[in-house]
Amino acid sequence: MSVLVTGGSGYLGQFVVQELAKSSKVGFTYCQADPPHFNGDAQGFKVDLVSGEGLAEAFSSLGEVALVVNCAAISQPGVCEKDPEAARAVNVPSRLLDLLGEQRRGTGREAALVHVSTDQVYDGGRALWTEADACEPVNAYGSSKLEAEREIALRWPRSAILRSSIIYGPPPPAQPVRRALFLQFMVDSLGRGERTQFFEDEFRSPVYVKDILRAIRAAADSLLAAATPEGSGARVYNMGGPARMSRVDMARSVASACGLDASCIVPCSAASVDRGAKSPADISMDSSLLERELGITTTPFEAALLDKGMPGSEHLPTSRATQ
Repeated sequence: MSVLVTGGSGYLGQFVVQELAKSSKVGFTYCQADPPHFNGDAQGFKVDLVSGEGLAEAFSSLGEVALVVNCAAISQPGVCEKDPEAARAVNVPSRLLDLLGEQRRGTGREAALVHVSTDQVYDGGRALWTEADACEPVNAYGSSKLEAEREIALRWPRSAILRSSIIYGPPPPAQPVRRALFLQFMVDSLGRGERTQFFEDEFRSPVYVKDILRAIRAAADSLLAAATPEGSGARVYNMGGPARMSRVDMARSVASACGLDASCIVPCSAASVDRGAKSPADISMDSSLLERELGITTTPFEAALLDKGMPGSEHLPTSRATQ
């Protein structure tokens, strides 16, 4: 089975490629000068995500693609706010859907699509959002991701949309990414004993990257196992961790797990920092539908910190680190 992972050089995308290449022929898109290198059957294709140039070549080289996992995105809200048209060009996968449609017309078969979306489709006015709640994003990033969801739902019913919260985990498996990783930043600043400000009044449901891999696999297996029933549509799932947490909560958990100095944590208001885009105050999510329909239970933040290879694991007593 051929699989295409778009955004394969990003943080999440690298983990997805590494996981799926264990059992499938995987093509992945990248945008840097050099592609990441993976173990297993994985081939990189350089693609301009704004224009879509290079994406058709990936499809033709792979043959018939049975599954697409779309991780490609401009996910920094401030960047999206500065250039909303570029954000829309990348975040709304119109060219990808065009090519999937061309393949369907040629083969008579419909590929499965798993699309990674965001909790920022919600407006942040209360806690524990569900999939049934209205989506009213407050920034260009959330708006572009919601537009993507709607286009996918309209054009590609054999799909699953996973609304992810903050993603955390070990360093990427193939090559460093260009943006700072929040968990690594926490460990580094606390490890140096630096007094560091963390928001106390913004809430998310941080999700472990290994749980996301299980969710993507489960969603893909579900889509591939059955033909799309007449009249069915894209399935939408919140994909957050089990706890509603502020950045202060996360930093204190890191300090506790790693034996670092929690007195360095300085709570502050999100309004005190200009990040170039409006940020929703509370987009914590109820992800119980993910468990009910796909069987995915997510890992508590504190438990995931104890996994071997996590940032800060070098500070853990040997008896506490897990394999």
